[in-house]
Amino acid sequence: MNKAITDGAELMPPSYGEALESYAAGDGTANAPGVGRGARLIADDPDFGACLELDKTDSIQSLRYRGETPLLPGCYLRVSVRIKAVEGPLPAARIAGYAGGPQGAAVADAQTEGPSVRLRELGEVREVSAIVGPGARLGVDMVWGANALYGHFGVDVTGPKGAVLRIAPLVIEDVTSVFLHQQLAQVDVRDFGAAGDGETDDSDAFEAADAAARGRVLLVPEGRFFLGRDVRLSAPVRFQGQVVMPEEAALLLRRHFDLPQYCDAFGDPALALRKALQALMLPHAPSRLDMKGATVTLVEPLRVRAPRTMSRNAQRKTLCNGRIVAAAGPQWIPQERRALVRWAAEAPRVLNDVTLAGEIPLGAHVSGAGVRAETYVSDVDPEARILTLNGALGGGAGTRDLTFTRFRYLLDFSDIPTLCDVTLSGMDLACERLSSGIMLAPRGANMRLQDCTIRDMRDRGLTSCGSGCSCLVLDRSSFVSRRRTALPHLGFNASSSGLRIVNCRSDGPHTFGHFSGTHMLMSGCHVSNSTGQLHPGLVLERGPNCLLSGNHFEACSVVVGAEQESVQPDGNLFSPAQERPGL
Repeated sequence: MNKAITDGAELMPPSYGEALESYAAGDGTANAPGVGRGARLIADDPDFGACLELDKTDSIQSLRYRGETPLLPGCYLRVSVRIKAVEGPLPAARIAGYAGGPQGAAVADAQTEGPSVRLRELGEVREVSAIVGPGARLGVDMVWGANALYGHFGVDVTGPKGAVLRIAPLVIEDVTSVFLHQQLAQVDVRDFGAAGDGETDDSDAFEAADAAARGRVLLVPEGRFFLGRDVRLSAPVRFQGQVVMPEEAALLLRRHFDLPQYCDAFGDPALALRKALQALMLPHAPSRLDMKGATVTLVEPLRVRAPRTMSRNAQRKTLCNGRIVAAAGPQWIPQERRALVRWAAEAPRVLNDVTLAGEIPLGAHVSGAGVRAETYVSDVDPEARILTLNGALGGGAGTRDLTFTRFRYLLDFSDIPTLCDVTLSGMDLACERLSSGIMLAPRGANMRLQDCTIRDMRDRGLTSCGSGCSCLVLDRSSFVSRRRTALPHLGFNASSSGLRIVNCRSDGPHTFGHFSGTHMLMSGCHVSNSTGQLHPGLVLERGPNCLLSGNHFEACSVVVGAEQESVQPDGNLFSPAQERPGL
């Protein structure tokens, strides 16, 4: 493809004899002076035919074409000229140009000088050339970036004064096809100004290349490409290099929206999963993020960050078909803080005058005198030294000494203020007794676990620190542990209304669930206790609002109300422990 022909661009400048006034000294812009009396037309040079003879009177003698040679998007030009010295000292020569941008302003950071060629003897003809283009491709001498619209091209002669030179006509030709490897099938982001140095913001270049792809593959070559803001790409992308982004910026890969593609983009699987989940929350993102059966190993909690613009439509978002495994590392150790707080009965969920309030994280578990089970910090105001809880404290007003423990979760959504309509489907969360499973957002509704397994949780399987569990659905999911010793760990907690648990399984020494909200339905579940002793399988703080039907409780009980009364609701099976093979 020759873009000069395809796009109708005029590249070749007129000859010196046709329009000498079209050439200038200086940079070739409107205010540049003419070539002056030191320039003469030569009609019949034995090497060049018609050419220009030029006296070198300055340390840098410039000759430029005043015309604006267009530099089309993705286009590469070869500028060349033949030159010889006929008298005087021997100088050097190089191709040079003025990079013009919008409103004629010079493009900052454009490389305006090509390689220098030394004239070795009088009468010897040397060719001086340089390739100009938007991207830092191999063989490109003058990289001008995506903002360059045109150039004033010509030659600089450097070195001692006093030489007399003869210069053949300037040649400008399109060499785009040399640089567009498989150009009919893919578009290289470097052709649109991407630097790939890990520092220059290549966001505009990526979007320009995506717009030009028109069904072709977008090529991200080797390098580190910094994207400083949200970028949405519609074309299929082939990553040879990697993308670097700020924490709050999201990359949306619409064509192949799956974890393997994000691993190609970011390199590290943990980072790839975090950025892919962030992109899932963008407006108009695909509704399903498929891990394609991949396993992601984490040595620290994966904290999912909200993108700058969150989706507000009612479309359900799904993370599916993958496995997340905890590996040993110090970041799994729960953070614990003790603090003095002031509490009053008229505001039962608010703690005032909290010492070290700024060190107590959202989602911390609260324990101490007068604190109900499964009480968590749902909001933090460090400046006002106020903590808000997901449940009311009991006891008398006054000052208390409380302990705040922040468990560490494989998937932690607590940095997203409100999260609704998200499903985890076909996911295996292997906590390996190192981590907890999932922390929900502090606010939200209609979260769902479907065909998921949370195994060997250290402290908690699924935690709601606020109202993010409203209308939570647990469907055909398992909370299992190989432990056989009763420890204070828990499958899930929920404190809002509308909980539904259907066809789930809990097996291990842990309590399956703690529910302190209203209107719960549990059906078709199997809850078993592996400690060898009768152990609470389900704790209901508000029993009359809960319907249990068709469940099997093996070697465990249902505990209701503040008095922890053990009950066996009709329509459910309660049995002692049975001999079963190990997990």
